[in-house]
Amino acid sequence: MRAALGLVLASLLPGCSLLGYHKIPKAPYAPAEEAQKVVFPNSYEEGVHLDGPTMAALEVARNEFMPPGAKAISDNPKLADCLARRDVYDVTVIQSTENLYFVSFIPKLERCGLQDVVLMDAGAVYAIDGKGRVLSVL
Repeated sequence: MRAALGLVLASLLPGCSLLGYHKIPKAPYAPAEEAQKVVFPNSYEEGVHLDGPTMAALEVARNEFMPPGAKAISDNPKLADCLARRDVYDVTVIQSTENLYFVSFIPKLERCGLQDVVLMDAGAVYAIDGKGRVLSVL
């Protein structure tokens, strides 16, 4: 009986991905000899600063726009590969009010060597509230 229950449960596990569960892969680390060459800055004043709520809004929008494991679909395989890369998109976050953020994703196809490709409706803008909910999408 337990063996049969185990088989049934094991057969259902792949279905988790169909229900929206995705495990985000751990970031790769560089080899130790490369890591030893890194010199950290003494100050972070010149950096881009995101407060917690802004970072949360960005994370919600990014995961909605490009869920882990998502693939772009196109008749042009180079374009599909390009649009599936997170580094292709420039992102702008605007805090409109204390509890309203707009997050814009605009692809820069030249980062993939696709200067001659024109997309009419690429990217998206998300309205995210302070609770991390998607309010609207353009």
